[in-house]
Amino acid sequence: MKRSIVTIALLFVASAITFAQQHTTSFDVEGIKVIFKPTIKDVISVRMYFRGGVAEYGADKAGIEQLAVGATTECGTKKYDANKFKDIADEYGVEIGGSADYDFSDINMICVSKYFDQGWDLFSEAVMNPIFDDNEMQLLKNKLLAGIQQETADPDAHISQLVMQNAFKGTIYATNPKGTEASILAMPTVDIKNFYTKLLNKNRMFIVVAGKISKDVLIAKIKASFADIPSMPYQPPTYMAPQLDDNKVLAEDKALATNYVSAVMNAPTMSSPDYTAFHMGISGLSGTLFSEIRTKRNLSYAPGAYAVNQQIPYAVMYVTTSFPKEAVTVMIDELNHIKKSGITASGLRDLKSSYITSSYVKQQESNAITSNLGLAEIMGDWNLFETAADKVEEVTGDQILKALNKYIVGVRWSYLGDIKLANEANAAFKIPVQ
Repeated sequence: MKRSIVTIALLFVASAITFAQQHTTSFDVEGIKVIFKPTIKDVISVRMYFRGGVAEYGADKAGIEQLAVGATTECGTKKYDANKFKDIADEYGVEIGGSADYDFSDINMICVSKYFDQGWDLFSEAVMNPIFDDNEMQLLKNKLLAGIQQETADPDAHISQLVMQNAFKGTIYATNPKGTEASILAMPTVDIKNFYTKLLNKNRMFIVVAGKISKDVLIAKIKASFADIPSMPYQPPTYMAPQLDDNKVLAEDKALATNYVSAVMNAPTMSSPDYTAFHMGISGLSGTLFSEIRTKRNLSYAPGAYAVNQQIPYAVMYVTTSFPKEAVTVMIDELNHIKKSGITASGLRDLKSSYITSSYVKQQESNAITSNLGLAEIMGDWNLFETAADKVEEVTGDQILKALNKYIVGVRWSYLGDIKLANEANAAFKIPVQ
């Protein structure tokens, strides 16, 4: 149920991830910001990011950015038709694709250093010379429509969409970047092409690269490929976070083997001084929910909590259960308990240790590095990612307690399953956050 999110366990990585890796740097090449982390890994990851996301289009155009960046690698280019493009990617083991999220989109490429020239050729063609062929575009639409239908049928994905509807109705995030069946079907190819043209603006683009490649080679590639991209005025969107200070319930009746329950809460932005302490508190809450709901009471197989990094961030408690009334009661009780008592000294030590250990293992992949550096840059500064582990070491129990109480002043519930059981849990849903 975690929609393309980057959790605290993935973000807290230090310069000590591998002693052989060099420090990340950023520099300008032909007016494009470049964030570069050389590593000893033979796998090279390259991502071209476009700022803006759903703030750049209305609900009637939901999915247009996903179609636009997806088409760059699916529908052919001036140099290669769609089949030839895929054949070359397969021949050299190049993974390449485009995807859109709430705050940004990107075109990404992964290859081994031996075939970087071939990978870069496909990547630069996709960015600069996509052909929005009507036939290929219809195939892409069909693929996206199949994904939308699958998400509707998948309870985990569907409850995530209910969470967004409940928490962000009336905001920018009410628009789903993946689109709807109606918006995808109604989207003319010419509109998608024109939208992509507007993305090609140096003032809303940046590149993130990680892997075994020299800075000089990288600069030469960027100059040769992207010098002609225009620089046009760009005003970043403004975001107004909803104040989730109530216990409103959005319930949907659906015949399922179990019931899906989520509670969404406010959270700090990644650039906030409260960010690290809050995320550690949510991680501590997740462990407590697992212990109390699954281990002690056997009310659910997979309860927990996590926080989502976006321009309008949020946190979620979740549970799948046959006993929603009992599970919801425990969720609120444990939330109120951690807000009152915080995390013990030994619990804090364990949290810090698990963050660093988890990150050390997971963040050695070039693709993970470019993803997290890029997300941090979108959220304000790529250095937020680089300095995350140092901040973990500095967090105190008192900071965690203050952060949780500052941001969690209410919850909004989303429920998918037996509506009768939801009604029986009504009193539990109304238990106040204290």
